[in-house]
Amino acid sequence: MYKLIFLILIASNLFGQFGKNKVQYEKFEWKYISSANFDIYFHEGGEYLARFTAIHSEKALTIIEGQLNYKLNTRIPIIIFNSHNQFQQNNVINQFLSEGIGGVTQLFKNRVVLPYSGDYSNFRHVIHHELVHGVLNDMFHGGTLQNSITQGGYFIPTWLNEGFAEYSSLDGMNSETDMFMRDLTINENLPSLGNIDGYLSYRAGQTFYWYIAKKYGKEKVGDFLNRLRILKNVDRAFKASFQMGIEEFSDMWEREMKKYYFPELDKFESPKDYAVQVTDRKKMRNFYNSSPSISPDGKQMAFITDKDGLLGIAVMDIEKPETKRFLVSSFRQQDFEDLNMLTPGISWNPSGTHLAVSAKSGGEDAIYIIDVKNGDYKKIKLGLHYIGSVNWSPDGTKLAFAASEYEQSDIYYYEIQSKKLVNLTDDIFSDMMPEWSADSKDIFFISDRGDKVNYNYKSNDISIWDHDFEQSDIYKVNLDSKTKSRITNDPKNQKTSIAASKDNFRLLYVSDKNGISNLYEINLNNNNINFKSNSLSAMNHISLSDDDSKLLFGIQTDGGYEIFMLRFPFDIKLAIDELPLTKFKADLIGADTVKSSIIKKLLEEEKKSEEDELISYGEFELDFENDKLVKENPDVSKKIDLSTRTIKNDIDTVFEVKDYKIKFTPDIVLGSPSYNTFLGVQGVTQAQFSDMLGDHKLFIQANLLLDLRNSTFFAQYSYLPEIIDYSFNGYHSAAWVVQDFDELLQLYRYRDWGFGASASYPFDLFNRFEFGATYKNISRSNMNDPTQPSLSKNLIVPEVKFVHDNTLGYLFAPTIGNRYYVKLFGTPKLGDSGSEFVTAKFDFRQYVPITSWINFALRATGGASVGANPLKFRLGGTENWINRSFSNGFLPFYEPEDFAFMQFEMPLRGWQINQASGTKFAVANLEMRFPMFQALVAGPIPILIQGVMGSFFLDAGGTWDNEFIATRKDAFGNTVYNDLLMSAGVGIRSYVLGLPLKVDIAWRNEFNNWSEPQYLFSLGFDW
Repeated sequence: MYKLIFLILIASNLFGQFGKNKVQYEKFEWKYISSANFDIYFHEGGEYLARFTAIHSEKALTIIEGQLNYKLNTRIPIIIFNSHNQFQQNNVINQFLSEGIGGVTQLFKNRVVLPYSGDYSNFRHVIHHELVHGVLNDMFHGGTLQNSITQGGYFIPTWLNEGFAEYSSLDGMNSETDMFMRDLTINENLPSLGNIDGYLSYRAGQTFYWYIAKKYGKEKVGDFLNRLRILKNVDRAFKASFQMGIEEFSDMWEREMKKYYFPELDKFESPKDYAVQVTDRKKMRNFYNSSPSISPDGKQMAFITDKDGLLGIAVMDIEKPETKRFLVSSFRQQDFEDLNMLTPGISWNPSGTHLAVSAKSGGEDAIYIIDVKNGDYKKIKLGLHYIGSVNWSPDGTKLAFAASEYEQSDIYYYEIQSKKLVNLTDDIFSDMMPEWSADSKDIFFISDRGDKVNYNYKSNDISIWDHDFEQSDIYKVNLDSKTKSRITNDPKNQKTSIAASKDNFRLLYVSDKNGISNLYEINLNNNNINFKSNSLSAMNHISLSDDDSKLLFGIQTDGGYEIFMLRFPFDIKLAIDELPLTKFKADLIGADTVKSSIIKKLLEEEKKSEEDELISYGEFELDFENDKLVKENPDVSKKIDLSTRTIKNDIDTVFEVKDYKIKFTPDIVLGSPSYNTFLGVQGVTQAQFSDMLGDHKLFIQANLLLDLRNSTFFAQYSYLPEIIDYSFNGYHSAAWVVQDFDELLQLYRYRDWGFGASASYPFDLFNRFEFGATYKNISRSNMNDPTQPSLSKNLIVPEVKFVHDNTLGYLFAPTIGNRYYVKLFGTPKLGDSGSEFVTAKFDFRQYVPITSWINFALRATGGASVGANPLKFRLGGTENWINRSFSNGFLPFYEPEDFAFMQFEMPLRGWQINQASGTKFAVANLEMRFPMFQALVAGPIPILIQGVMGSFFLDAGGTWDNEFIATRKDAFGNTVYNDLLMSAGVGIRSYVLGLPLKVDIAWRNEFNNWSEPQYLFSLGFDW
């Protein structure tokens, strides 16, 4: 099964016509450092980040090994990029990595690939999270995919994998997950454990492990995962660990989650009780409405929302949701390749005519100034790899934003007229979420700098790994003097958004001080703080109108994301003296109090011991063998998590920097040799080798039969570190075909061998230009009559191709967008026996969503071949057809060119392969695709069938040589089709045993009637 899956993956990579591009905007110069268990690779300007990674990787590993009671067996390579835009250019992972992907762990070589996102707290979290995957890969798969295949590794369900990564990296539960799960539970959206997927895998999975640790003890977490490793079955692992199956355990988990959260309904207020709901995702038929920005006149808002599965920026009147209209969206436009959704910043200019946002543009981020009326925009590129939280100054002359370069994340402003760029903070600390004062003279921001306020500490001044970068407070910086001052002083509570009053004396901000992100006000004159909400759900991304009368905010509620509004927020006074603590926050504070008292006691004992040592009474021989400097408190020792006391304090912080050297190592090697008495040695082999960074790849595939003349093999070297990707290949293929030349069935062997080079030049995420040339030697030999001379031809085939693809997909095929290619290839005649032709083809596909789940797919393709020896296009059948049938009963190979180029045009279901052929063709396909059900367990032996999709289809096409004639009269005078073929039917798609299976039932249209149903079974994805 592993081998079949890998074969499909390799084939899709080698022969895929479409797909978005991995654009290499920079050529990186790589170096690496080594710690006790890791090799950390970094490029220019990344040494400081590499050292941070090495130190925190070693700390994380100690925790992970303690939790799992498992020792890592192999070194894990970690590849660090200085920004997410550079991370997207990596060659380890083939797919484009959107902003929401903060890191990946690849099983081929168990490599971890990470970007620095401008926030050291988040960076530490991602390092730890991905290393959990690395250790689990070592534990469940032997460290590589190769070992997993040979040793029978077990793939953990995603929710158990991601959940443990979050649990381990966040020290159990955290406030963000607590808030998420509260909303999920209270609104009756809590799924059963077996149905956790998507984003819930992280949050609900983390809560599952926290629940185990809380109910059974922390050691039970590792015990469960070790049993899962041994038993390789989730339900059996549950029974072995908890004496109940997963369904029974899930019922208990759901009940106790409700017991934990439902009592808090009486302590906090629902958003609908204290604010006005502005968006309604049920009426809007969407899921996500967040990050609002109110217009200067307070009548409109810009916000992030989703439509047809796409996130983008929309504008609407606050009082009229029906006026919502999209301005821009991600992944569909060349200049808006990827909006910065994780650190959104949508800001209006003072006149309310334009918006400022940040988005990916090539290899860096840019600021876009968007016309609110028509969506037109201009782009400001500043040479910064990351830009987020753009904020327009009240006087309209400047743009403030957070940006990161190398190991720094700072607050900048840009003067629009003079085009002057100024770094206001310029230090090693993580600065984010800038907000202007009303007079445009100061900028408020959130930072982890603690009491290090005004000195600009750089990387050579301070080791950030020795600094408490988990803290969060609000600061102010003056534009003229660049002097900074601290506004709040409760660093343990996270702040996530700021809004300044019109009078310059007050700030509103969001903090999780009571365990839920609520609204607070601070008076800048006397530092008095008042709470303005007692919300049941977490608030985020506040936006205050110019006259302070309206405050918009985003909130998670009822399983989705909505925008609400508070009127006159500064006038709000709650009838309680203080906000009640959540149960989780109260437990957290209690645990911190216990830890503080222990630490205080230990320090006092240590101080007392040191004072005693200062008094000298001469020299004595003392025996401390049976003494203890600190008397053990058995009650306290039971509450200490022993795993936290095993973290190494002697981790090296100085590392030798070494130059990276290219060394090929295997990603995967598959083989299945055999011997047959008649055919001799046989075997199928696939192997892929690459260097650590994936910049150089070597792929080899061979199907051995008898000898080299009858075997098929392919070898390709790919050079990927620059903007143009180059490939060099050599190949040989052979096929035995029964033919009826001269009305006598005989066996012929067709061969095609050669070598070539190709290149791919991506213009951006959506468009690329491909070109190359191949030398081919093609031949046909009569195997029954060796005296018959072989027909052999030498060809040089140049090819050019333009490809566009801005689609977004779901399960089996894209659901929105369009893709197309135009291709031209041919060969000049070489020698008397050569061929001469020029062939042009196009393929256009459009995907139109009708609802959130139903969509139409339209395809039109065609081509023509001209010259002395034009190619034949052959219609009929479908791709990867298992129960295939051929017209006339055999493969349609007559000339060596038929085998070498194989122009099979599909799908045209209901018809046999090669039902019609000609030098010109046109095919159209129309499908309506829809979901049938999400999962089905079928058969006496339970087989999980997932994501079942259905479709209705209509296929039509024709081939011709000179003139297209759709119909003709038969011998009886009846009208029948001539060059035109049509069919219609229904299809079902699903994943069976991990493979995409397609079942189609097609009826041929025979002009006056329809044929009997034809059943087609095939593997792969839809067009």
